[in-house]
Amino acid sequence: MNEDDRAQLKAAITTAWDRGAAEYDRIPRHGILHDDERTAWRRLVAAILGDATHSEMPKLEVLDVGTGTGTLALVAAELGHDVIAIDLSERMVLAARRKSIETGIAVDWRIGDAEDPPVPEASVDAVISRHLVWTLPEPVVAARAWRERLRPGGLLAVIDGSYPRQAAPLRLLAAAAARIEGSEDEHEYPPEVDARLPLLYQLGPEALIAALREAGFERVRARGLAEIDRIERAHLGLLQRTADGWRRYLVVGRAPGS
Repeated sequence: MNEDDRAQLKAAITTAWDRGAAEYDRIPRHGILHDDERTAWRRLVAAILGDATHSEMPKLEVLDVGTGTGTLALVAAELGHDVIAIDLSERMVLAARRKSIETGIAVDWRIGDAEDPPVPEASVDAVISRHLVWTLPEPVVAARAWRERLRPGGLLAVIDGSYPRQAAPLRLLAAAAARIEGSEDEHEYPPEVDARLPLLYQLGPEALIAALREAGFERVRARGLAEIDRIERAHLGLLQRTADGWRRYLVVGRAPGS
């Protein structure tokens, strides 16, 4: 991909997220809308990074790439970590900053590209992301950049989702429910953008695992996030649950080194 093509593609992606920023946190399974969801997300992030509000746990320098409206960044900062959060969408970052002001949780918010984060090499202990990798044009390029920003042995934690295979009757029922709900294409990328996103439709985390290993990460492993799925889906109506074939996963890896 030449630089002009890359710039045009990034501009189209950024425009889509700018357009959706105002409503993003109101979308079920995107924003955290209920107390039990908030508790589950805090428990998950604490399991990944540790709870640095307890004196025996270390405070980490954390980089949240593709932060969106700041969900992960705010939870990590609430747990006592120092967080830099970046996103290409200025409107998403503005929404995140508003939440930061409202909650009194301090995060270093920046406009920046997840495929080339504006932080020095070997400067952070952990890189985290949520709902990002499916929208990356060049996942391996991004993963190499994350590895370079990590200190030796640093942690990568990616939260995203996939659409596991379903029996044909279930697929047809889900597609019909999605059409009724109007949720088939909620982020409204043009088809030519969709065609250039390698991880757009995933059956599982395997393609991401391969990309991270190609980028030089070690000890890469994945697991489903069944508790988050269960709690979030419990707040959906019957038709929404039928249309929702998306299942979350967590993939973690380590930068080479001690």
